[in-house]
Amino acid sequence: MKKNIIFIGILCILTLVVAVSGCINQSFTNNTTKLSGIIVNPGQSIQSAIDTAPVGSNIIVNPGTYSQKLTINKNVTLIANGTVNLGAVSISGTGATIKGFTLTDDYPIQLTNSNSVNILNNTIHSNLNGISDTGTNTNILVSGNNIIGTCSTYGNGMAFEGVTSNSQIKDNSVSGTQHGILFDVASTNNLISGNSVIGDNGDQAGIYTILGSTNFQILNNKVSNERDGIAIQPLGSGTASGFKVDGNICTGNHNAIWMTVSNSVFSNNQLNRNQEGIDITGTGNIIKSNTITNNKVVGIALTTQQSTDGNTVINNTLSGNGGNYYTAGPGNVVGE
Repeated sequence: MKKNIIFIGILCILTLVVAVSGCINQSFTNNTTKLSGIIVNPGQSIQSAIDTAPVGSNIIVNPGTYSQKLTINKNVTLIANGTVNLGAVSISGTGATIKGFTLTDDYPIQLTNSNSVNILNNTIHSNLNGISDTGTNTNILVSGNNIIGTCSTYGNGMAFEGVTSNSQIKDNSVSGTQHGILFDVASTNNLISGNSVIGDNGDQAGIYTILGSTNFQILNNKVSNERDGIAIQPLGSGTASGFKVDGNICTGNHNAIWMTVSNSVFSNNQLNRNQEGIDITGTGNIIKSNTITNNKVVGIALTTQQSTDGNTVINNTLSGNGGNYYTAGPGNVVGE
């Protein structure tokens, strides 16, 4: 009996020692979901936890300020358990997730040659680019982040400066930046959905890509106080095509939607109190079922470049605009 009591006592002591040691596997409950993983506490190294974690691990960071710049190059999930302040994170490779942190740096989150990366529910304060990428990046999910710019003259909310494809940028909030969400290299098959972009000085773009980009879906975003709300900037080369621009609300911009694009659909957008509603150069576009009201200069402006160009304009609601329609060039308009 005495031996059993001694054994139980030793076991209890060992359990206590393990519980108060460094980064170890534990579990915690967050939003009623129980997660197990490696726990990092203030004063400990998040980078060491990342470096030693097996692929597929959760790394759970407890509340505090960690003045560390991190590098993640493998499939691990970094989760903030409460209010956790970081400097910056660089991500490459496949499968990383960063979730729930507050980051403050010139370049808080940078991706390079990454695949299947998730950037979720972070609060980001930045002088320059809140989230950015270089190289080739595919299957990126950027969702639920709040990006607050601290320099509206040259800072950007998100700057995708590499080839970015098959990715989703959705349900984020961007404010106080020069540009909101920009794709500076021709990219393809991206979904831009449910984001709120509020310009600071009205002289740049809310959501834009460049010539040569294809098959973007730009859906249900809110953009205000920008020079160009949703745009394809006349940069790069080639033809932009295959865009679906649907359900967006653009208010108080100079151009609500401004694009040189072909074979694309613009539908169900609400464009109110801009200088211009929809300004499109190209052919094979369909502009339908938009509500375009109280724009100072014009509701819909179309420019074609050759006689074979043709666009279709049907079932739009226009009222209170400086002029409802403006067309230029040798092509033709079918519909209204």
